[in-house]
Amino acid sequence: MSSVQDPGRVGRYVRMVAQPGRGAALADTLLRVAEGLRGAPGCELYVINLSADEPDTVWVTEVWADEEASDRALSADLGEVGIGEVLELLAGPPELVDLRPLGGTGLATA
Repeated sequence: MSSVQDPGRVGRYVRMVAQPGRGAALADTLLRVAEGLRGAPGCELYVINLSADEPDTVWVTEVWADEEASDRALSADLGEVGIGEVLELLAGPPELVDLRPLGGTGLATA
């Protein structure tokens, strides 16, 4: 049996740095984005994390059934939050690390 649970599944860490003093506002806005993604087809995990030692840095941990689900959900209307609202708070472009989730505690397996 292979350790790879689903070769189509994609994961991502996204590091966003807010304008000085705006980290909490960015985190709150991204929590609203996460709420808008609740129940989105293919969204398996969308967790907002505030950096413990950088108060203006927010990390998003994502797992999607496949790239199409990610693209479809993140290009759609995110409930009450528009992507422009997130971009207004950023000090620079988000940094992305693409991953291939293999499994583990908290991650559903097929």
